[in-house]
Amino acid sequence: MPILIMWGFLAYMGKHGTDVNWTNALLCLPLLVMAHAGGNMVSDYYDYTRKVDLKDSPNGVTWIYDGTFAAKTILRYGICLLVLALPIGLYLLAHSSWTALWIGVAGMALATLYPQMKAHALGDLNILVSFALLPAFGTAYVATNQYMPEALLTILPLGLLTVAILHANNTRDIDNDKRAGLATLSAAIGLECAKKVYVGELALPFVLTLVYTAMGGAPWTSLIVVAALPLALRNIRTLLGARHDKAHMGIATLDKDSAQLQMTFGVLCALGYLMGGWIG
Repeated sequence: MPILIMWGFLAYMGKHGTDVNWTNALLCLPLLVMAHAGGNMVSDYYDYTRKVDLKDSPNGVTWIYDGTFAAKTILRYGICLLVLALPIGLYLLAHSSWTALWIGVAGMALATLYPQMKAHALGDLNILVSFALLPAFGTAYVATNQYMPEALLTILPLGLLTVAILHANNTRDIDNDKRAGLATLSAAIGLECAKKVYVGELALPFVLTLVYTAMGGAPWTSLIVVAALPLALRNIRTLLGARHDKAHMGIATLDKDSAQLQMTFGVLCALGYLMGGWIG
């Protein structure tokens, strides 16, 4: 999703005089997919071996528990995907600038360190940087051969909604994570504070888009993201009703609902930038 928004952003910038290398921009998608899929598999392996995800957990690693894959196989697949992403990254560096190597190194480090960061209330920060800020910043750089801070402002709203997916998952799993000894942000601050954080993560993207557009940083067509507001309000109502005495806090599918909101917002955001380029 961050790559899709960056494509819209780059199309908009291209209409306003920025030279865009579309081969590099397009290659960022398979790079990100393999890197993130590999990182997720490595994370699943460690969640399984550390007994974070049990057989009856709503986010349990079912393909390990049902015997489809051995735990070590999941780990190997994850590592293979990370290795396969490497030549694409090297190609992009060779056809832009090697000075951007730090972006790739940071991304690989974050993917590797996620299990440890998640266990110390830093998983949300990891997701914000590795699933939003770095991909956007890197895509904009390899496509234009220049650092574009505005790319970070463009992707921040989606980044917050991406973090909200993890936050919904961790809020649902507060009791399970405490049992496993994990100090996720939700477990550390408790259910009531976790509710407030989630509301902020869903409200801020709309506020930031409005402010950024009003300041001239985005085309007025970006305001099309307001169409996703009903989904945000639905999710907020769901989480505000969460209680410890309900099965899975009463929010068993909120992470999936949060992902639906993130995808809808992302598509609308990308469309808004594309429309801004067409309309002028």
